[in-house]
Amino acid sequence: MWGGFLAGVLVIVLLELVMPPRRRLAARVAPYTSLIRPRLGAGPMDAAVLAATVVDDRPALARVFQPVASRVFEVLGRFVDVADDVTIRQRLQQAGVEHLDADQYRLHQVLHTVGGVVVGCAVGAVVLRSVVGTVVFAVLLGFPAATLQRNRITRAIRDRSAVMRAEVSTVAQLLAVHARTGAGPVEAVRAVSSVGVGPVAGELRRALGWISGGTSPVRAYDKLADATAEPAAARLYRVLSGAARSGADVTEGLLAVAADVRDERRDEVARLAVRRRTAMLLPLLLFIAPVMVLFVAAALPSLVFG
Repeated sequence: MWGGFLAGVLVIVLLELVMPPRRRLAARVAPYTSLIRPRLGAGPMDAAVLAATVVDDRPALARVFQPVASRVFEVLGRFVDVADDVTIRQRLQQAGVEHLDADQYRLHQVLHTVGGVVVGCAVGAVVLRSVVGTVVFAVLLGFPAATLQRNRITRAIRDRSAVMRAEVSTVAQLLAVHARTGAGPVEAVRAVSSVGVGPVAGELRRALGWISGGTSPVRAYDKLADATAEPAAARLYRVLSGAARSGADVTEGLLAVAADVRDERRDEVARLAVRRRTAMLLPLLLFIAPVMVLFVAAALPSLVFG
């Protein structure tokens, strides 16, 4: 009797060691009851439950084909513009474009490229009515359309850099005035950027946002100097970074930046004036000079041959 009982216990122990334990039923049905249990007060509603309860009210065709179209546009966008997302975001930030991100920028590029190719194919098919002409027109119109968005951003960066170059001298002088009154670099930047409306004041406000979020002033100004497209503004930010690092008086450095930028602006205006005067001479050389030569040449036969 005892031998049979011990043998049964031994068999049960061996089965428990060899066979894995069965999963409990609660763990299996928990994903299905996680939506109703918080409503009954049996548990908190976590982020996963909230995400699961979000209802996608888009049409069925949009839910099916929008991910595919997004992926296709992403691949075409990377083919049109080989720059990575970090470079695109930095260029958009330098251009002051805040309503676009990297994906939307690529989408616009793809749409412009496709539109240019389609228009080129239509013009070639209607005007020339040949395969070669259609391909030529598609390339001739597709390439400018593909570079249209990039050229706009480049032009916006150039215009914004010119505005920043004109503002750096004034901003540096205002910062020097506040620093001379005893304010620190961060307090001077906060006082000037609170009343400024230009791109330099906007970038300084961005640095103050980083500082308020826990970034050190040195790191914030260095990051701003690396991201900006204007060398004069980058020099101003590095002066502020050096002052925040060493704690020295920043007034002399700011005044030096203002003086250097002002001298560079004066030389730039002088060069621009020379180019404008040269451009004004071109119509004289192209139109008036040939007429004067004809007037002189008209009298040469009578002077030479009597």
